[in-house]
Amino acid sequence: MMWNRKTFNTILKPMSEIKLNTKRTGWLGEQAVAKNLISEHGLDVYFPVVDDKGVDMIVDTGRNLKRVQVKTRKSKKSNTSVEVRLGQYKGSNIDVIAIYYEPKDIIAYVPYNDEEFLNLALSTAKNNQEQGRTWFYKYMEFPL
Repeated sequence: MMWNRKTFNTILKPMSEIKLNTKRTGWLGEQAVAKNLISEHGLDVYFPVVDDKGVDMIVDTGRNLKRVQVKTRKSKKSNTSVEVRLGQYKGSNIDVIAIYYEPKDIIAYVPYNDEEFLNLALSTAKNNQEQGRTWFYKYMEFPL
């Protein structure tokens, strides 16, 4: 078989077509968040040896350390928003929830205050409702 770009592109599938289990999807989300924090925010990122406390990474802001839980979403909950359930982290020591939305390759860094869930809007609803909506884009900077 002769290898060329066309052959190569037919063998490799785009990421959106590859079916991954939740562990692999989560790991890829963690790597995307770490890359963003290091390359776009200039922060130091550390990974725990064991992930049994809900902490996926620790971020050194230069002033303090933040414990981060990463949630990866490949689709929206509704036509306009992404939802993350967080009940299992109530009472934990998590400081920030990083939500990686893979289709747009964007990340929201939401300070965690024991919420049961987060619902972040990505686009305007059909009825143009703005009141009471929390926008994903409001949280794209890491909270120092």
